[in-house]
Amino acid sequence: MKKLTNIILLIILTSCNSKSNNEPINKTQTDSSSNKTNIRQKETTIIDIDTLQINGFQFIQTIKDDKFNCLVTIKGDTIIKAEDYYFQAKFLDINEDGYKDIRVFTFSNTPNECENYLFDKNLKTFKQIENCDLDIKKIKGTDFYYSYNRAGCADMDWESHLSKIENYKLVGYGFINGKGCDFEIKENPQVIEIYKVTNSENNSMKLIASLAYLKHIPKIADKRDFIEKYWLQNYKTFDR
Repeated sequence: MKKLTNIILLIILTSCNSKSNNEPINKTQTDSSSNKTNIRQKETTIIDIDTLQINGFQFIQTIKDDKFNCLVTIKGDTIIKAEDYYFQAKFLDINEDGYKDIRVFTFSNTPNECENYLFDKNLKTFKQIENCDLDIKKIKGTDFYYSYNRAGCADMDWESHLSKIENYKLVGYGFINGKGCDFEIKENPQVIEIYKVTNSENNSMKLIASLAYLKHIPKIADKRDFIEKYWLQNYKTFDR
């Protein structure tokens, strides 16, 4: 066990800080942990090392002080480089193609800020989605995704983007600016502004609708349902 621990630790130390080389990965249906090693470093940092199986291929995941830190292949090739601002990794099918993808959450003032990695079934490797730092959700039966993030006033102001993934880059198609803050509403009326992205390269947008906020979102808890339903019912309007 000591020899195995030393080998695994050597892989982590030499691989987690190197650049990913997109090691091939094969298909499976579930994620599992098959081996676990615990190392105490300098008596202040606890490092846990798990062997995972994702899409039929083995990986080594490092957890540092109970927080996700990095992911490498069993051969030692880096998939996700070690960063201390990570705290959790999820293995889920982001684009609903039957393969597990990776979502890594980061410490931020935005609670759902994250990095997203898709599995390329042709090249059999993971690729990070550019320009994608939120936990996007696919609109079923379409090529569109939407996101949500708070924009101030105790989460009463918020934003939602409608996007597609094109060549592993998130490209904008629509935008909702929710202004629900009830402070000085005479000067700052409560309104839902809806924009169509006319040029994704420079993020040019055109206002296409302004909705009365309280008519559509009478309670703060209703905004998530409004966002999901609006994009589901209207995504075709934003296609180019």
